[in-house]
Amino acid sequence: MYYANEIVDRIKKSNDVYIYGAGIVADEVASCIMDKPYNIIPKAFIVTDMKNNPETFHGKKVITFEEFSNSENKDVLILVACLEKVKREIFKTLEENGFKNIISLSFESDEWSNVRANYIMHYFHQRGLEYRNLHEELKKVNDKGQGGEIEIYRAISAMDKNLKEDISRFNWEKKIQVGAALSDSQVSNIRDNTGENISGKNRMYCELTALYWMWKNTSAEYLGLCHYRRHFVLTEEERRKLPQSDIDVVLTVPIANFPDVRTIYARDHIIEDWEILKKAIKEKYPDYYEDVEKLEKGNVYFAYNMFIARREIFNKYCEFLFDVLDYCESHCVVKNDQYQNRYLGFLGERLLSIFMFHHYDEYKIAVADKHFAE
Repeated sequence: MYYANEIVDRIKKSNDVYIYGAGIVADEVASCIMDKPYNIIPKAFIVTDMKNNPETFHGKKVITFEEFSNSENKDVLILVACLEKVKREIFKTLEENGFKNIISLSFESDEWSNVRANYIMHYFHQRGLEYRNLHEELKKVNDKGQGGEIEIYRAISAMDKNLKEDISRFNWEKKIQVGAALSDSQVSNIRDNTGENISGKNRMYCELTALYWMWKNTSAEYLGLCHYRRHFVLTEEERRKLPQSDIDVVLTVPIANFPDVRTIYARDHIIEDWEILKKAIKEKYPDYYEDVEKLEKGNVYFAYNMFIARREIFNKYCEFLFDVLDYCESHCVVKNDQYQNRYLGFLGERLLSIFMFHHYDEYKIAVADKHFAE
């Protein structure tokens, strides 16, 4: 396995494994670790209380923490599978009750990304797709000390929350303020409201207003986009080697959706928007329609609108992306809900996957580690 070998060893060596959670993240964690290459069956699922929780989950009993803490020894392994907002409280409760053998597999955690990656790698291989780990690929590159120009932009906004974590190791990223046309505050020298831009549409397009600006106003040979909290984990040597390599595109470890991508989109967002996206693809890019159907019936997609690509591929993708999103913007209704009105950003994440899977055999695509800053 490429990823999380220490964590995997801890899980496999544990006689009793419990998952804390019985919701969205726990479903993903259980679906991954109970399948290949792990084949690990949790003993039970733990919840704080039974309200709004099922009695069984993935064929195993759901128990309250009170019931669990009264009956189990303190050495059992607990995988905390939850959203970030409740993680600290769960950890505090476990530690105060003497449980120390804990692994955080919260939605954004680096640990969950790595554990999930081994499942994704097996998922790809089952479907005849090569899964390339960028960091392993770049070890093969003979470093000549110089390569083409590479620029990776970090989308930030005036509304970003302060981070507790020191992220100075990512100072090599270029900051670009998104939604600058909608704000009186200037938080970056580079802003998405200069040159040719769609900054005023940021509430719908999210970080994609930065992507549009990069497409229209830059000239680097290699271009990439990340976020103020989500970063590509790349050493200085790897950044230098990347333009010297034959890697065409860099993505992050895909998200796992169960039972499938379409069902989860319908649960989290507005399914009518998905149907309009499908209609746009069918009308404008019929060669991609099979890829849409495969994606919605499958279990994985590349998230966050994060990628790095050679300029010619970057341009081709942006032409595809913004053409489809323009159609969607014209045909979808504006949402009163502020979160759901970010629908073009949500659709953009899935379009990244549709495009990259369509060209998977044509481009050399590799997956990089991602870090979520607390």
